[in-house]
Amino acid sequence: MGACGAMQLNKAAGTTVNTSGVVQLVICLAVGALAMLAAIAASRPLLRKVTSGPAQTAD
Repeated sequence: MGACGAMQLNKAAGTTVNTSGVVQLVICLAVGALAMLAAIAASRPLLRKVTSGPAQTAD
């Protein structure tokens, strides 16, 4: 939404948009989202192992 808003602001001001910057932003967002999803998927076995055990009680 920020990139779209910036484009509209640039159009209103009569300036051009740096296309390579927009492409770089989209690539960085995609890589970040994929890294986040990979981290979630990689941590699932550990989460299952930790939550499947019995709860510890105070002795």
